Amino acid sequence: MKSMRRLWTVVCALGFVMSAFAQDQDVPLMLPEEEKAINEQNDAFNGVLSQTLVEASKSTVRIWGKQGRTRMPTVLAYGTVVGDGTQVLTKWSEVEQAEDSLFVQAGDEESFEAVVSGVFSDEDIVLLDIKTPVGAKRAVNHVFAPAKFSEMDWTYGRFVTASQPDGQPAGFGVVSVLERNLRETDRAHMGIMADQEFRGKGVKITSVQPEHGAAAAGIQSGDVILDIDGREISGLQELRNALTNKQPGDTVKVKIETAGKERSLEVLLSNRPLSGQFTEERLNQMERMGGEPNRVRSGFSQVVQSDMKIQRNQVCGPVVDLQGKIVGITLARADRTRTYLMSGSAVTKLLKGKAETVAEARVKMESRRQELAQQRRELMPRMRMPQKPMDPERAERHMSDLERLLGRINRELDSLEGQRSR
Repeated sequence: MKSMRRLWTVVCALGFVMSAFAQDQDVPLMLPEEEKAINEQNDAFNGVLSQTLVEASKSTVRIWGKQGRTRMPTVLAYGTVVGDGTQVLTKWSEVEQAEDSLFVQAGDEESFEAVVSGVFSDEDIVLLDIKTPVGAKRAVNHVFAPAKFSEMDWTYGRFVTASQPDGQPAGFGVVSVLERNLRETDRAHMGIMADQEFRGKGVKITSVQPEHGAAAAGIQSGDVILDIDGREISGLQELRNALTNKQPGDTVKVKIETAGKERSLEVLLSNRPLSGQFTEERLNQMERMGGEPNRVRSGFSQVVQSDMKIQRNQVCGPVVDLQGKIVGITLARADRTRTYLMSGSAVTKLLKGKAETVAEARVKMESRRQELAQQRRELMPRMRMPQKPMDPERAERHMSDLERLLGRINRELDSLEGQRSR
């Protein structure tokens, strides 16, 4: 207990002061003596953190694979040993291109060949089986220690550390956003497009998607949404808030105004349509400040957000709390301020589910590519032929919005095409 209090004191004293240096960020206009003092404190801070990583490092491995034209082995990601010590969880999008040449290494131990056991493509995770070489002196499960996940109260400000195979911290940070679902298609959707410039009471509808609940209920373009389930709708944000806790398949009571007359109806909510993950180019550049993010960094169903900074090829290793207990894994480096984590309970639940084969995972990727391509085809006519006359300034603004959306879809397609071609 005394050592834990000492650890917490050191973390509080040094953690936020040292975060820039400990995570390899530049500090401008620093004098040599200041840099020396900071480096010494940085070493001391990492030394204290290493005390909590002793056990977790035994379950942390590097995933090697051959990729590129030279087919030279390189570290693609980290992994977390699970099961009886013969299996590893790692990041699918980072190892998929080298799927036929994967090796697993713990610390400075020799490398062992690994093959894909199953893919959980919705969470971008793959389960690998580690193969024991013929004539090996030790069985694989005597080399690799499976992670034992513990429950943690994932509240704001909780301090967590990601381990490396050598026992050093890969990164550290605090919980900044509580567990949530990032998957757009899991969210409730009415099937309407709103007038962004409407300033009256409620939300005015500019168009209705024919395949969703609003159209089936009889809502039309020009109608104004006034109320949802007794909750007054004052604007777009209030509309979003009213649907936040709703699920696809729920029915909501909607009060609308049509040509000055109010009426009530029921709308069956559906899943939100698929959309591309990639942001605008300027945002992409901002996301890359401080290091390259992972290719797949959104669309997860159950993540906790942290300000931890890890490298792209350090993702999917164990995460520990201040007591050294393994409480989850890193899932994706999203940008310079966001790293997504998956709790131990979520990992355990995932492993109990049905995994896909590599072929099935790739079919799902192709299906996504085709759906995005269809969205692009649907957007093109709208970009070329506006449905109704509008003033030049508004037309230019709408055209710019459509171009940005099309750009995101194009970049998503390029990414998927690149993965498919490897």
